[in-house]
Amino acid sequence: MSITYCHQKKIRDYYQSHSPVNKNIILHNTEIKPISRIQAEEIILKYEWLKTMGRPVISFGLFYENELIGAVNFGRPPGPLSADICGKALRGKAICLERGACAHWTPKNTPSYFITNAVKLANKLFGWEIFFAYADESAGEIGVIYQACNWHYIGKGIGRPIGRKREYFEDLDGNIISERTLTENGLRKNFVLNNGWKIHYREAKHKYVWFEGTKVRKKFLKQMCQYEYRQYPKRSNVLIDSILLEEC
Repeated sequence: MSITYCHQKKIRDYYQSHSPVNKNIILHNTEIKPISRIQAEEIILKYEWLKTMGRPVISFGLFYENELIGAVNFGRPPGPLSADICGKALRGKAICLERGACAHWTPKNTPSYFITNAVKLANKLFGWEIFFAYADESAGEIGVIYQACNWHYIGKGIGRPIGRKREYFEDLDGNIISERTLTENGLRKNFVLNNGWKIHYREAKHKYVWFEGTKVRKKFLKQMCQYEYRQYPKRSNVLIDSILLEEC
């Protein structure tokens, strides 16, 4: 079931009310550069609603006056088919924007500025051309941040069997982990369920894609996309979840 209040917005509001900060940040005076996993954790684990790092190949930080004010992680999904947006031959050119967040006191347009320029830097340094990301309705997300960045929307549950919901598992202490994390921890579904864990189902995620490169290359990649470009999902009571980076 979709909710209309993004969890990232709740996190931002909490920190703003408990530790308000007012700084006049000029985004064009910020710097984006690769950072370590430990540096990225300072932002991601504090502000990102899942409180996990994913499996980043590289993290980029947004700095203002040498202070880290944002972080994004790019990584490869566990299922390689997720990257076959323009066909298997171009799988190696695709990367997922997995996690991202900004400090609660940054300007509202910081995430879109950060994503746009982090993607350009990732393309320059690593040659990635196909960037994709997800928005999770269970977190109140529909992908407003990607809409603000003019990414293409290609649908919901892309790369998954039609109608299949995502499975999450709740352990005996009430901790909830995804099917992906379950597998990474060497656990099997039947085993945990037989030992008292509970299973929860969530709707498939929205998926967005962006192509980076020269105008000619971007046009080619857009034509090669295996999926139909769709209208952006909307909700009647839109709260701008681009205030913070959504889950990827």
